[in-house]
Amino acid sequence: MGLTLGALVPMLASRGLELSTSASLIGIGWATVDLDRAARELAREAGLDRSRVRPAPDDEALGAVAGRLDVKDGALILLEPRTEGRLAAALARHGEGPVAAYLDTDAMPMASVRGALLAPRPDPLGGQSRLVRPARAWGPFVLYHLAMTTGPTIRAATDADAEAIATLFTDEGYPAGPSDVRERLSRFDSTFSTVRVAELGGEVVGFVAVHVMPRFEHGDRIARILALIVDAGVRERGVGSLLMGAAEEVARATDCAFIEITAGRHRPEAQRLYESVGYEAGVANYLRKRL
Repeated sequence: MGLTLGALVPMLASRGLELSTSASLIGIGWATVDLDRAARELAREAGLDRSRVRPAPDDEALGAVAGRLDVKDGALILLEPRTEGRLAAALARHGEGPVAAYLDTDAMPMASVRGALLAPRPDPLGGQSRLVRPARAWGPFVLYHLAMTTGPTIRAATDADAEAIATLFTDEGYPAGPSDVRERLSRFDSTFSTVRVAELGGEVVGFVAVHVMPRFEHGDRIARILALIVDAGVRERGVGSLLMGAAEEVARATDCAFIEITAGRHRPEAQRLYESVGYEAGVANYLRKRL
């Protein structure tokens, strides 16, 4: 095969992306305005039949529909803009050609990553990638890929999760910093106040905060879910339902009569999730007064 990832690295360098010799390159993204045409041309250059270009999941970080062509030393990912986002800007700046490098997260210690990493998003390699925040909107781009080998898992939150939780809060429209979250976690470290996080592919992709309180009108307790956020890139994968289940486990372990959550009118998708796992609208109105 004439076309390899190694042969494309100098083209990435000419566009402003210098890769470390220790980087574990597993894929190169090729930007195009016509995925089908690019598939024919690149397959021919690689000495392969067009049928060897397979459909691939969208690249959510770059805003692209994708195809995949496996060559001798990795995967060539064909990327066509789906939105007016990063990839469209790259095409306007550089034209068609190599525009992104996918590196293996497992082979690259995260401490060595330079630049802020954005939240993980589904990628064409069948897992998730974290995009290094580009210095220029038009790239080229570096993405750290993590294979999806297992489903999401739930565990208790720790101080080490503060940055990830703060990012989830901020992305949802509630600005918070890691120090804010660490202080809140210290207040939610008991049998009756706790925070659980969801991990997927080694990354925190959601959390739920639960508080248990006694009722005065009855001799029992109730649990209230105070916060529940799932990263937008992994919704529809059951993460929200797992977090709800974790909250209910806390409620049962503390002998609660029931568990409740508030659903804002501006978030109908959240209300659908709650109803799908058995939550019902109550007879009481929820009123609030700012102090």
